[in-house]
Amino acid sequence: MVWRAALFLLAAAAARAATGPAYVGEAACAKCHAALHSQWSHSRHSKMVQPATAASVQGDFNRGVVQLRGEPYVLKQRNGAFYITEPYLTGKPVEHRVEYTLGNRRIQLYLTTLADGRIIVLPPSWDIVRKEWFHNLDIDDPEEEPGVLIQIWNKSCYSCHVSQQEKNFDLQKKAYKTTWLNFGTNCERCHGPGSDHVAHYSSATPPKGPARDIVLQTRLDAARNTMVCAQCHSFRDIYVQGYAAGADYYNYFLPVLEYNLEDAGDPAYWPDGRTRRFSNDALGLWQSECYLKGGVTCVGCHVNAHETEIERNPQLRPDANALCTRCHEDIGKALPAHAHHAPASAGSSCVECHMPRTVYSIKAEIRDHSMSIPVPENTIRHNIPNACNLCHRDRNAQWTLARMNEWYTPLSRQKLIRRADAYAAARKNNPDSIAGLLAILAQPAEGPLTRANAAGYLGRFASDPRVFPALNSALTDAEPLVRAIAAQQIALAPAAERPATVAALARSLADPAATVRMGALVSLVGLGYRELPGEDGERLKSARMLYDARAALNSDDAGQQLAAGKFYFLSADPDRAIAAFRASLKLDPAIEAQYLLAGAYAEKSDLTEARKILEAIPASDPQYEKAQRLLKVILAQSPHF
Repeated sequence: MVWRAALFLLAAAAARAATGPAYVGEAACAKCHAALHSQWSHSRHSKMVQPATAASVQGDFNRGVVQLRGEPYVLKQRNGAFYITEPYLTGKPVEHRVEYTLGNRRIQLYLTTLADGRIIVLPPSWDIVRKEWFHNLDIDDPEEEPGVLIQIWNKSCYSCHVSQQEKNFDLQKKAYKTTWLNFGTNCERCHGPGSDHVAHYSSATPPKGPARDIVLQTRLDAARNTMVCAQCHSFRDIYVQGYAAGADYYNYFLPVLEYNLEDAGDPAYWPDGRTRRFSNDALGLWQSECYLKGGVTCVGCHVNAHETEIERNPQLRPDANALCTRCHEDIGKALPAHAHHAPASAGSSCVECHMPRTVYSIKAEIRDHSMSIPVPENTIRHNIPNACNLCHRDRNAQWTLARMNEWYTPLSRQKLIRRADAYAAARKNNPDSIAGLLAILAQPAEGPLTRANAAGYLGRFASDPRVFPALNSALTDAEPLVRAIAAQQIALAPAAERPATVAALARSLADPAATVRMGALVSLVGLGYRELPGEDGERLKSARMLYDARAALNSDDAGQQLAAGKFYFLSADPDRAIAAFRASLKLDPAIEAQYLLAGAYAEKSDLTEARKILEAIPASDPQYEKAQRLLKVILAQSPHF
């Protein structure tokens, strides 16, 4: 893998020479920080993805043949290498060399590179805990390729398992040449690019005092501190490539919130907005009172960030309450009175009650980082689990409710009840939710994630006269996430509010957060504004450049290219719209883009090509009726056809 590092270093040096420090790789850090590097190199962060070797592969390849979902998979070791023969991808047995392992704690997946550069997850996966093979589709929701479900690691897993990764997708060839600097989460993912630091401390007269040319999370405020971890530990869209430790998360990422997800059997969030799926711990923490009121950060509890294994951190044991009682001193002094359980029991463990295992990981349940309180009312109304009944499985939520009312004031749970009720009603498009959503959005103490989710849901009720003033006010909120979601949703406001909407969105084009500016751009284009006068027009062009870069980053995603095509069509840029629609069809021939593609050609006055595309859409296609209507318009305009 030396060639990967060499190529990356050359590219990084060229690209960043004029803009700031470059990435140098973990080996450069090890020269001075040998002890920390050794600790990191034995941690899970360094082993997210590794070369497949006898030391890294944990699966039992001596089992020969395993039957998974009715198909035989042949497992072999040969000359120190590992091989899986599968009949899944093409219908015929094909042997693949396992190049990389993914995961090393609960399960391990096995990756191979196909001829077109796609690095895929092979179906046989190893359950480390249960010591058994299982099919990857038992746990994952992979990308859908024509004719087969497959997880493409360098597309859908992009940006977290290795460091300084570049997808390098070639749309014309439909091929990847993905590169990265280091396997796993390297030093610079958390400390920022290190070329300046290395240069300064390699000189004959190194600086004295604390290093100021490298990022330390503990020197950052709570928001920027937690953003370092959130670059991976959050369910988010990448809006701008190039996040570096210490930067503003909202210039690069936007969380995918509950309001914006379709109903599914395995949702990412509970109905109250708390996280339900794994690798989302930062969004859990950002909802917690510990963070919102106390400024608690990830490394405030995970104090040894170079040793990520919880089992090796005694302060994180379930029976260790000291991390919590350092702030909640009075509770710590009278724990039985607060917990109403015996001091040494699970009921007196802070994390068992306030961080229950309600987040579903891969074949495991992990702790909820929102650090909330048990709310049996939400269990009864919305089937949201509570800590009490996870322990007292022989009791129901009504019993828990009686105990909670006996021991604590019901007022402490009202905020969480109102939140769940409002979200659940909004998901059903019930206008009775509006008052609750408005109250959440208007209350800064609710936190940015909760308030942004409320703003997202309010978009469903844009015609209600109460909604536009709230979203308009949210565009100047102190929190960039709230502003970003408001910028997306305010475009749905009634026509009567159009002048005020456009004026507000034009102001948002100057927002310091890139995600807000891009949201404002998309909304303005959706409203039909392709140009604006003066400085607003220049800001619109700058935001458009951000959008172009994001579309290029997602050039391997059919859905994203379809969305980009619609954006460019509305922007009166038919050439780019045509390119994006054709890209989406190249990536997924079944995607419903032909009608839109024909419309883009018609906009370009290429009626011959538009007609040819429309006539090829079969009657069984959902686009057929729209296609026929557009075809009639074209024929009416050009009778000689």
